[in-house]
Amino acid sequence: MLEKLKRRFDKRRLVLIAALAGVALYVGWRTNGFEGQQPEQKPCVEGRNEIKDKDGKVVQVTRTTCYEDKN
Repeated sequence: MLEKLKRRFDKRRLVLIAALAGVALYVGWRTNGFEGQQPEQKPCVEGRNEIKDKDGKVVQVTRTTCYEDKN
């Protein structure tokens, strides 16, 4: 059984797999293949948000202003 494992994972095969993984990483890095995988941001919603306590009194007011990207 040990001989079977040695044949299956010989040094040449491991080197070949590592080399292919290295080439895939290099190509992905050079072609910007890893960019653009970030989650999309929620759309900005302009407006006023009031936070009230139990009694209904306004405790905090938050205003949101949206700007467009200039990219």
